[in-house]
Amino acid sequence: MRCKNCGSENNDNLYICQNCGSPLYEEEEEITKDTDKTQVFVAQSEKSKNDSIRDEKSKKNNSTVIIIILCVILVAVIAGTVAAIVNSKKGNEEESTLTQVSTSQTTERQTTAPPTTETTTETTTETTTTTTTTEAPVNFNVALSCNDGGEVEGEGTYKRGDNVTVIARPDDGYDFDGWYSGNTKVSSSDTYTFTLTKDVSLQAIFVIINEEPIEVIGEDQD
Repeated sequence: MRCKNCGSENNDNLYICQNCGSPLYEEEEEITKDTDKTQVFVAQSEKSKNDSIRDEKSKKNNSTVIIIILCVILVAVIAGTVAAIVNSKKGNEEESTLTQVSTSQTTERQTTAPPTTETTTETTTETTTTTTTTEAPVNFNVALSCNDGGEVEGEGTYKRGDNVTVIARPDDGYDFDGWYSGNTKVSSSDTYTFTLTKDVSLQAIFVIINEEPIEVIGEDQD
């Protein structure tokens, strides 16, 4: 059947042109002349309509699914962003709260600090007093004597430990024999030096030159 509108060839069992969709038959023509052709035409028309409807529904469903998926993704992104912002604010608030609580606790501790118990550690400092006994200087006497024939020098009072020097000077015609402590001759030098540790009594003996020494008469002295 040739379409009167566009001139396209169509199957005889079609009622509508496959190319432009125009009716192939006039309204006054009886479609029911050929029952088989009418049934086939109606069936194909219904099938074509159903296919078109299904295609449209499928497209609509696909579009709906895509839109839903995009909406879900968008909602998820928005929810994640909002959650991140909320968590950030919550973290800042918690940190601020912790800081305030810490400051408050510190202030409270400082304000309500327990009484301080003073522990006095008694430190005993032993003072070691070193007593230095300064002994008063001890003085000793040096007594000198001599027989005729000279003179002596060095008699006096001295401190213990002093080095004492006594000198015997014979006269002309005499010679010095020695220093005697009692009957003990302690030195033959006319200049005699010794360390004083006690009272000392010394006698200088002079002799005439070329004469025998004179015997010393007297008591022993310490």
